[in-house]
Amino acid sequence: MPAHISQRVYDGTTGGSVQGGRRTHIIQILRDTKEPLSVVQVANMVGIHANTARFHLESLADAGLAARETEASGKPGRRRILYTGILPNQTHERAQGYRLLAQILTGTIASKCIALSDEMYEVGRQWGSYLTSRPAPFEKLDEAEIDQRVMDKLDALWFAPESVAGPRPHMLLHNCPFIDSARDAPHVVCRLHVGMMNGALEELRSTQRVIELESLVQAHLCRAWLGPAAEVQDREVAIILPDTTE
Repeated sequence: MPAHISQRVYDGTTGGSVQGGRRTHIIQILRDTKEPLSVVQVANMVGIHANTARFHLESLADAGLAARETEASGKPGRRRILYTGILPNQTHERAQGYRLLAQILTGTIASKCIALSDEMYEVGRQWGSYLTSRPAPFEKLDEAEIDQRVMDKLDALWFAPESVAGPRPHMLLHNCPFIDSARDAPHVVCRLHVGMMNGALEELRSTQRVIELESLVQAHLCRAWLGPAAEVQDREVAIILPDTTE
């Protein structure tokens, strides 16, 4: 049987590698833990060797996605290096420039083009398709493999995704890389992201699509509900915004 050779599109992400998944996992651990963590603590929590954990932590620190500090200790001996997580939508200087650009462009689009939900969805759909490696002709992927490929891509783009199976399958996105822009113009940013997810699912020949997105149900959490692809063809994908009246 011939090997499957598919064209890879470089988009500046880690693109579904094991490293991409581990580093997102480590960033989540660092963010969700109140106290800074050592190499050994992270290694035990992730289930990897201390040297591997150190490699990932140093790579994240060099990229501005984790902060290093030396342990304050009155004990004799070498003091440990501790790490704290910094997500891309926080304060890293290099990411700040991209966030500012995103906010400027999003604000301009939102002010100049009021009724553009359909256009933004279609732009997202085309980019989602472009950034996804197309299966070979006649290759059939099962939904589990498709789900994993989409998770890998979202993980590489720092959405920190989680797939939830069951009677109502859905995806949890634990981080929005452009959270400020999404809050200001969800009809631009959220619609674009939904289109990207559906473009990827379509390219992978999935029978499912995102049929509804609950935006920011918590500070760093969106929920994308999945359903039959035919439902998206029949109606617009619903974007449910947080209630800000309380």
